[in-house]
Amino acid sequence: VPVKRVGALFVAELFHGPTFCFKDLGQQPLVRLLARFAELRGRRRTMLVSTTGDTGPAAMRAVSDAGSSSLDMVVFFPEGQISEMQRRQMTTVASERARVATFQGGGDDMDAPLKRLAADRAFAEQHGLCGINSYNIGRPVAQLVHYFWSYFRVLDQLGGQVGDAIDVVLPAGALGNLAAGVMAVHMGLPIRRFVAGTNANDITHRTITSGEFHRSDHMHKTLSDAINIQVPYNMERVFYYLTGGDAALVSSWMSEMDRSGRLTLPAPWLARLRERVGSCRVDDGAMCEAVRRGAEGHGYLADPHTAVALSAAWATYGDGVSPGGPPVVVLATASPCKFAESITAALGSERWSAYAAGPDFPDAARAVLEAKERPYARLAAGSGPLEATQSAW
Repeated sequence: VPVKRVGALFVAELFHGPTFCFKDLGQQPLVRLLARFAELRGRRRTMLVSTTGDTGPAAMRAVSDAGSSSLDMVVFFPEGQISEMQRRQMTTVASERARVATFQGGGDDMDAPLKRLAADRAFAEQHGLCGINSYNIGRPVAQLVHYFWSYFRVLDQLGGQVGDAIDVVLPAGALGNLAAGVMAVHMGLPIRRFVAGTNANDITHRTITSGEFHRSDHMHKTLSDAINIQVPYNMERVFYYLTGGDAALVSSWMSEMDRSGRLTLPAPWLARLRERVGSCRVDDGAMCEAVRRGAEGHGYLADPHTAVALSAAWATYGDGVSPGGPPVVVLATASPCKFAESITAALGSERWSAYAAGPDFPDAARAVLEAKERPYARLAAGSGPLEATQSAW
């Protein structure tokens, strides 16, 4: 994982895995562990995955790489809300054990149907169901390694001492990375503060700024679509550590959220959250400006989600880190090669074409774009309302 300088910031590139995304570093060990345990127990596992773009390709590649006859996988993605590269990374996988289906709705609208399937114990036991989205504790446990690695690489570059603090800025979707970071802090890593960058689907920003963990009625389509999340399920873990492990209190909060779609944090807990976590809402215009600023001002091409984090970092810290302040690390979560539409919107078609034809565009990504797609299922609403169809799923 390279840690590069972009002006005064340190950018930790977590995307140098097989699908050009930070989730490779969580999915590869998790899937191998699941395969090993399934083989030891002599039973098959069927993994259900809902993806907003990056989890699905990383999971499918991990299953393919594991080569285990004990694992099957079904991946669901929202129709029209992921990039061509992300779709092709799933539909070109040559594995009979991994299947793909698209659905109508927003990025996390499949979460409830999958949760119901998992809650049906007889069905789950019959099919050996297992989830590997970041609600599986194996994902944030694997991902917390990113924080330790990035921390020590920053110390190497600055000649710092173990114990010196850093701040971390990250794009915020389902919050698996933030949960991993909070876990790292509880293990002793000296992260002074986190800053979460969101897009227009800003429930995390609203929670941190005003305590309103309220599900929005509408999912906005954005150019940073992998973080189009209406209810980040790892917020529950953040609350757990915030309250010092008060499981009963957090359970009551989440029950209220499940019942009404609205949880307002009590003022003392909101104040405690804001002591350690900040946030910034970054719309598409600000994201595109961050891509241009990185490319033109620093010679650094960021994907749209990393650009959300860069924008949040510049909005929070300005052009440089304040004197005496800790170094600021930005988590770069995906390669720009996956997001033609977003990079074109920010820089224009000529600059995207130059990048796509140039030496920085991964050969493996070109191969994906040239490969033939396999047919995949489409789960569409019937004559009734979409919500009724989703409930039937």
